[in-house]
Amino acid sequence: MEPLIRKIKKEDNPLLVHIITPIVVQEYQGNPATTIVGDPTLHTMFENYQEERAVYYVAELGGRVVGGGGIRQLHGSAENICELQRMFIEKSARGKGIGRQLMQRCVADALKFKYAQMYLETLSNMHEALALYKKSGFHVIPNPLGKTGHSGCDVSMLMELNDER
Repeated sequence: MEPLIRKIKKEDNPLLVHIITPIVVQEYQGNPATTIVGDPTLHTMFENYQEERAVYYVAELGGRVVGGGGIRQLHGSAENICELQRMFIEKSARGKGIGRQLMQRCVADALKFKYAQMYLETLSNMHEALALYKKSGFHVIPNPLGKTGHSGCDVSMLMELNDER
């Protein structure tokens, strides 16, 4: 079964909350107060990406939302850096190339939007995600960038964006 990757709709908001929260809290023991789970913008995902140079994609498998990922300008940064945000896939849908497809869409849009770099924050125990990020061209950096408010994320990564990708 081939996944469908599409732009977020308003009715996806609660579905994404119910996907992201258990992944962060139960599967990876992330602290809700210092990760996306405690961020009020988790509940307004559609609204958050209705601005220039921002996009969020939802992945469906068999007509059911199983994850998503998006980009937007890195909050608190004046530089031309976008942040890869809220990239999560349900455990049952992993290993089907969905993460790679979401990443390809986000990188293509970051280039289209003329961002120079892509930044992300994650947890060190998200081994599958870290492997995808490294394979996609991200490298670990020593300190967080911008003002994401997600101090519970213990890995910061950066990717240079250029047309040779």
